[in-house]
Amino acid sequence: MVESAGLFNDLCLDVMTTSPTGRGESRLKKEQRRKAELVPDALISEVYEYWLRLMRPGRTRVPALDDKRRLKVASAIADYGAAECMRAIDGCRQSDFHMGRNKQNKKYNDLELIFRDQDHIERFLSYLVVPRDGFFDEASEPLEEKW
Repeated sequence: MVESAGLFNDLCLDVMTTSPTGRGESRLKKEQRRKAELVPDALISEVYEYWLRLMRPGRTRVPALDDKRRLKVASAIADYGAAECMRAIDGCRQSDFHMGRNKQNKKYNDLELIFRDQDHIERFLSYLVVPRDGFFDEASEPLEEKW
């Protein structure tokens, strides 16, 4: 009976880590999960609150910081730091298309999209307007710290 309980636990673990299609977690998601473990919850909350202030101002019903969003934000912070993540949110906000000025009149500004992967983060960072002289003032420079 004890042996069958161990087998049952192994089967449950396999079911929990396998996607509905039976393929398991992607390599990207495994890497994001590994990096996310190192990021403090306070930084994740800080980036989430910043996103809420910019993208959902005055709303009474706000999207929850669920596991999926938490994973994306934490992984992005591990790669770029909190300050750059906030700048990526700023970049999304400067994109007419992503803020709903498109044919569908639909906003594409969710945290999961902004922090989906490094390509998305870098794309949103590139949307930031660079001053004519090519230099940012001190207030807009990214922090040198990793966190």
